[in-house]
Amino acid sequence: MPAKLKILITSQKGGVGKSTVSANLAAYFAHVAGKLTTLIDLDHQSTAGKWVRNTAPIGIQCISVESPNNKGTGMALLQAKQALRAARSESEVIIADLTWTDILPAEFMFEFDLVLVPSSLSRVELDSTMEFVTRFDFVFNSKLRHPPKLIVVPSRVANMDTYKNIFYQSFTTAFFLSPPVRFNDQASEFFGAEFFVKAQDQETRENFIQFGRSIEEIGRVQGDDKPQAKGLYQPKMTSSILDRFRAGRNASAKQIKVAANDFDIASMKAKLKSVIPNFLRSDSVK
Repeated sequence: MPAKLKILITSQKGGVGKSTVSANLAAYFAHVAGKLTTLIDLDHQSTAGKWVRNTAPIGIQCISVESPNNKGTGMALLQAKQALRAARSESEVIIADLTWTDILPAEFMFEFDLVLVPSSLSRVELDSTMEFVTRFDFVFNSKLRHPPKLIVVPSRVANMDTYKNIFYQSFTTAFFLSPPVRFNDQASEFFGAEFFVKAQDQETRENFIQFGRSIEEIGRVQGDDKPQAKGLYQPKMTSSILDRFRAGRNASAKQIKVAANDFDIASMKAKLKSVIPNFLRSDSVK
């Protein structure tokens, strides 16, 4: 059974949530979506792999490969591609966790259907994400090869005001924007103990299931159905926290508008009632 969805989770920065997203997205596909899922840990710290191996099994096959980020990158990259080929024959979903460095060839991204780039929404990390994404514009907009879809993942989001700010950034590469992965004070306690999709805390569980569904839906979008160039795009099929925020804001604005219109109509009626009788009594009316 060939893999139907190959996902690379990467960034050039550490501490943005790559391993957390990788391990828990694998758990989503295995536990919630019921897919044969393989996690390939290409990160030198192997955090995602440790998370999966130390937590109660839920059907994730986990493979750790030497990170192709050092002087032996040629051999390590070959091993990474061999692991991908082996996983394709027995998995429906493959998720790879990798910290990107400049010694890696950009062509490696063509091995995947989706490239997820997690980023917290601090000004520094957004600038770094924008630079990273822009540098590989030729990959995501390739006309010569089938390009992977780019998904920016707002990670460790604490509040809606922070999340909204991403829409004011000047990305030049078309991309999908996933629902945010919310910040959780107890997130470190989950490591090696539990996955977000099985958390007792309802908000944590539902937030990540919502995130996983959005990635699954984007993976099903046909290759020609891409986000608009040089703009932010969120698929209509995904329902995010931002959608609910917008809906609430629009509803409030509509109520204010209706109230204002009612006031104007009432004022106009009152004026007409006072003006028309005076006009009819005028000598100019015969």
